[in-house]
Amino acid sequence: MLKTERIINVRDVRIIAGIAGLSLGALIYFTDRSSASTWFVREFFNDTGQMCHYYFPDLFGFMNKNLASFLHTFSFTMITGAFIAESKNGCLISALLWCSINVLFEAGQYFDAVAVKLVPAWFEQYPFLKTVDDYFVAGSFDFWDLFAILAGALTGYLVLSFTDEKD
Repeated sequence: MLKTERIINVRDVRIIAGIAGLSLGALIYFTDRSSASTWFVREFFNDTGQMCHYYFPDLFGFMNKNLASFLHTFSFTMITGAFIAESKNGCLISALLWCSINVLFEAGQYFDAVAVKLVPAWFEQYPFLKTVDDYFVAGSFDFWDLFAILAGALTGYLVLSFTDEKD
């Protein structure tokens, strides 16, 4: 009996899920947050960001603040998992990696003075990295973000675990 070829493979599904999550997260930054408070919107889409925020303020309502933390962790877990999650251990490594990174960034907002000192000086040379210290100083620690990060990592782990290449 011949195996049928898959039109789309599991890796592609995981990448698409990750990109979809990041896209939804971007929508939060365009609609629920002012463009002045979000570096990439201000730098690259300022007029569009201001217009979206004006016409669709608080599109995500009470979820907008913590949903981004969930989506960041889930999305990057899925994208990384697309490349390394060939086993349950790979799924776990992907989820723990992004959970740890996001928890550290959230904690950095609480311990901002320490976090800013840990940011390497060479970050200033790169547009996407030069605002890391601003993130720690201007951001605010939120316990619910930690919960959202853990939920995003767990959800990512579960989705990766259940989307394997079983024949």
